[in-house]
Amino acid sequence: MLVQVVAVVAVPLTLIQYLVTDQLAENVIIRRDVGGGTIEIVSESELWRDGVTALVAFIVSLLVTQILLGAIAWTVAGILVGREPSVSDSYRFGAARIWSILLVSVLAGLAIVGGFILLIIPGLIVLTHLVCSIPALVVEGKRGRAALSRSWRLVRGRAWPVFGALLVTGILTGLVSSVLTAPVSEGWFAQGLLASLASVITYPFTALVVGLLYFDLRVRKESLDVMTLDRELRASAP
Repeated sequence: MLVQVVAVVAVPLTLIQYLVTDQLAENVIIRRDVGGGTIEIVSESELWRDGVTALVAFIVSLLVTQILLGAIAWTVAGILVGREPSVSDSYRFGAARIWSILLVSVLAGLAIVGGFILLIIPGLIVLTHLVCSIPALVVEGKRGRAALSRSWRLVRGRAWPVFGALLVTGILTGLVSSVLTAPVSEGWFAQGLLASLASVITYPFTALVVGLLYFDLRVRKESLDVMTLDRELRASAP
């Protein structure tokens, strides 16, 4: 089920991203100077066109990704209470919560980047403590800073096990992505296809890990049961 949810968006989105990148690269004119160095020259009209294309592609990708995040989190929560929402229901939820998810993603991203700018360790601490922000939004209806605060409170006192799970997940998904994308170095379609295949495999796995971490923390700290979770999901449904 999760694979279907991810594949619906990840495959076409990844292919489009690789196509846009390939088209932008083709518009660069390479010319050698007298000293034997290389200068990249792009005409002003091409520069504007490429810039607008890249900006539109980025915005579309960003918004679609937020919908995907909501759809995945909703599907994982449904699976854990014994009911699997359809692909259309999952994406309907993601679309209905897109701006809330975007806000939480931006706030969490800024906090994590800020931590990494200070030092690596603060960044990892922030990343670990905010990992449950999206599940808190999807399941409990927490929004904005409330979702971040909720995640921080849940992870507090259990940061090391959560960090360990995230570290192992990152290593495994990184290895899978590297193995799948390594065989092809040229051709945007083949590269995009393999990258999308990697996403279809790694996204569901990562989502399940994050979802299980969130529910495990709530069970340990709040004695969460399936009936309570089901009521929260029904209340959170659009």
